[in-house]
Amino acid sequence: MSQVVRTSLNCPRCGQTFPAIIEQIIDVGRDPQAKARFLSGRVNAISCPNCGHAMAIGTPLLYHDPAKELLLVYVPMELNINQQEREGVIGDLTRRVTESIPPEQRKAYLLQPRQALTIPGMIDTILEADGITEEMREAQRDKMHTMEMFLSVSQDEWPRLIEEHDGQIDHEFFQMLLVTIENAAETGHRPMAENLLELYNYLIENTATGREVVQAAQAQEQVVQDVAADLQALGDNATREDFMNLVLSYAGDEERIQAVVGLIRPALDYTFFQDLSRRVEAASGDERERLAGLRERLHELTTMLDKQTQAVIQRATDTLRSIINSEDIEAAIRPRLDQIDDTFLAVLQANIQTAEQHQDTRTADRLRMVLQKTLEILRENAPPQIRFINELMSAESDDDAQALIESEAPRFGPELLELMEAIAQDLDEGDQPAEAGRLRAMRDRASAFVAASPSGMQ
Repeated sequence: MSQVVRTSLNCPRCGQTFPAIIEQIIDVGRDPQAKARFLSGRVNAISCPNCGHAMAIGTPLLYHDPAKELLLVYVPMELNINQQEREGVIGDLTRRVTESIPPEQRKAYLLQPRQALTIPGMIDTILEADGITEEMREAQRDKMHTMEMFLSVSQDEWPRLIEEHDGQIDHEFFQMLLVTIENAAETGHRPMAENLLELYNYLIENTATGREVVQAAQAQEQVVQDVAADLQALGDNATREDFMNLVLSYAGDEERIQAVVGLIRPALDYTFFQDLSRRVEAASGDERERLAGLRERLHELTTMLDKQTQAVIQRATDTLRSIINSEDIEAAIRPRLDQIDDTFLAVLQANIQTAEQHQDTRTADRLRMVLQKTLEILRENAPPQIRFINELMSAESDDDAQALIESEAPRFGPELLELMEAIAQDLDEGDQPAEAGRLRAMRDRASAFVAASPSGMQ
């Protein structure tokens, strides 16, 4: 359960007033994905829909993790409330969490929430409960400080910083940099994301570790391409025997074994492992040991991949459960937009079909409402070019589409035409040639109206 409050905010940059949804209770027992959102800084990070300005909203916040019996509360100092009012806020948040828990499951820790003076302090407490030591957090802070140093100086100073902080720029540093770029983009800090991406590309090209990252990625990609070519060479009439012999030829080659599991996991089924076990039993000496080792490794990799796939599906299921159990569906969707992906939509559609099959009209209607609201919000939050293309494809007639092109296309540059062609190609690959042809026809008409250079719209 993540309880939310609807409010109105004034953008400090453009002065626009807009509606916003603020989360005040993060209960990771009921909403497991809320923890990742909170730790990555995406909770109550709101962007102005008019100018895109990103802002962090200061609000009382309660964090609850029943598995670790952790109840933390934060009341921002900038609210300037007295002690009695502070205690009232804390009491109300605690009561709301406690009342959501069955009486027989309530424990003593719920009576004494731990107060955090700052959000970073709250995060430290959560990480401590996860077994992440102060030394580990300090090492991460050092890397983050190094990252900030690069951004605080001109690019001419970067070679000097690389030399001075070479020990900090390791593989973990690059992973942290990528996560920070992703978080900045998701929370509306586009300029920061672009600056970090520029830093990432520079370090990739100008540090030893960066070159190692590139070489490893290129080598891995080449292996995947080689294995894909081997599978393609088997042809459409390949037998199980052909496939088995190909897999056996990879025995002892860890990279190719991983690649083949990733590419064709469904083919490594029960029958495949039965056939492989018979080969193991029929072999002897070193050959038997080699085949047994291959079987064990294939089993480990397929099990690992299945668990990862199930974890992705479970995350989508948890997100859907949190949304559908909320009183305000729209308010539940908006803070979770980063979790709305193809897997979530597939899980949602599957649940709708199941409810319809069981003639559970009430559940089916609520799930369809979730789907409708989700699509509306996704369209609302899509980049301007995508919104324009969606409007074009939804036009009731060619005349309506033409009028829209003439009035709106001049706002965009050539990147609009490139995007329309890319979407048309996706439609072709998705066996929707009629839609692809219609979009290409609109692209041809739009080409006469787009600006000669990008408009700079965000």
